[in-house]
Amino acid sequence: MDWHNLHAILVLIQHTISLIGILIILSGVFYCTFQYVYGLVSGQFKTDASSINYIRLNLGRVLILGLEFIVAADLIGTTTTPDYYEVGLLAIIVVIRTILSFSINRELISINKE
Repeated sequence: MDWHNLHAILVLIQHTISLIGILIILSGVFYCTFQYVYGLVSGQFKTDASSINYIRLNLGRVLILGLEFIVAADLIGTTTTPDYYEVGLLAIIVVIRTILSFSINRELISINKE
């Protein structure tokens, strides 16, 4: 197996994992939007205010899971980058996404305590 084929396989794996992360986030957003609209239509929020926190928790968990997949794909992408400039860009993107995951996780912990 030559390096070109290995590079192509790694790029395919990277894109597949990124796609999985995006699909996780999109499915979670659609599901939580459905929950929210259902709560509005049924009047559930008037009787049970904690329902919105439950929806926020679900959305936060989905966002963190999707971001973890995307960060994993970016880490695989570092093996396929040809120069240090692109490695630096990927490192910055990974740091930003990790900070996002951390801050969402902190928010979930504070919501869970309520």
